[in-house]
Amino acid sequence: MAVFVTDGNHRAALAVVRALGRAGIPVVVGESQPACLAGSSRYCAGTVRYPSPWDEPQKFQDYLHQEMSGGRYDLLLPMTDITMQLAAVVHRTLRGLVRWPFPEEEQVGLVQDKRHMLLMAERVGIACPRTFMTSEDENLEDVSRKITYPAVIKPRFSRFLRDREWASGSVQYAGGREELIAKYHESSVRIPGPLVQERIVGEGRGVFLLVWDGELKAAFGHRRLREKPPWGGVSVYCESVRLDEDLVQKALALLQAVGWQGVAMVEFKVDRRDGQPKLMEVNGRFWGSLQLAIDAGMDFPLLLHRLAMGEKMPPQLEYKVGVMSRWLLGDLDHLLIRFRHPRGPAGITEDSGSRLVACLKFLNFFERNSRLDVVRFDDLRPGWFELKHYVRESLHGFSRGRAPASIPGRTVHTVSGGAESKPPTDNVTPS
Repeated sequence: MAVFVTDGNHRAALAVVRALGRAGIPVVVGESQPACLAGSSRYCAGTVRYPSPWDEPQKFQDYLHQEMSGGRYDLLLPMTDITMQLAAVVHRTLRGLVRWPFPEEEQVGLVQDKRHMLLMAERVGIACPRTFMTSEDENLEDVSRKITYPAVIKPRFSRFLRDREWASGSVQYAGGREELIAKYHESSVRIPGPLVQERIVGEGRGVFLLVWDGELKAAFGHRRLREKPPWGGVSVYCESVRLDEDLVQKALALLQAVGWQGVAMVEFKVDRRDGQPKLMEVNGRFWGSLQLAIDAGMDFPLLLHRLAMGEKMPPQLEYKVGVMSRWLLGDLDHLLIRFRHPRGPAGITEDSGSRLVACLKFLNFFERNSRLDVVRFDDLRPGWFELKHYVRESLHGFSRGRAPASIPGRTVHTVSGGAESKPPTDNVTPS
């Protein structure tokens, strides 16, 4: 009996395949493309190609139902918001055929609703950025006068299914009143009810939890050293840190309040103004920097598998601190963005040093306790697979007179990226 993992082009899927495969657990990887990142790993037991969850959500669900009904699998693990939503609906008809280590469809929807999670966070005592929920509470004109700039326009959902078609939302920044109003309406057309927030500047912190039957079974903490894009996005270089007991308890209370089951990442930023961690978002699934936790000794995929198979286990809270993980090509993107876009959207500037300093940091391949996320000497094919795709996309971008596909303007849904935007037709992926 095998584990079925979706979204084989995401780094999280590769981390799951390696973790479970090393433990002797066969993993079959699914993707909508003929080849994929996780499927190229030596630890992958097999691959399947399914209808695109983005383009054909109903056909994907039909395929998933048929595949799970075959009796080949013990466990179903979706890797992205899209496949999590679609699989949460299907799993109800598969009880007794495959194990589902996540909550019901309702809870999955609540966790993906940023508005709902902010309201729940305030109820359990978690600090949040100043937020205006203009669909009910505030007039947009009033908000444009109250908010500090640059302001953040955040979609209520990252992915929104309407009339069997997906809409993709992304965070935008506004440098002034007119830009805020224009971008708000633009965002609202795609996904109703966007949020307007103050921008929090500070270090990104992640609290990763495994909750089972309402109890904490594992916890891990990390901080972001570099992101793509530099003004806030997917983590490309991160480090394991000691657990912040207060943050863990608050994150646990938030997940318990929505009845969450399984793994989740609760992301904070430590506000430079007052040193207080403030909630950014909650991801109810495996995350892009999963490999860091595994390298530090917190093997979330294996722990989740053990719990799903009925094993009893005490809470796991011990891991190595100071372990660093680097997504090399993502870090290269970070550097290219620093050169091409010294100022971010809405005039955002970064104070992370000069371009020379950025180059020297990138070229430091010998930092102690640092490991590459995708490239592993005991499993070389995923690194080669990712590099080939990266070069092909970059050349494709140049041939069309655009910037390389690896820097702003590219669709972030590329090999091992952290987002799930609609892939290009030749795409083969954020944390």
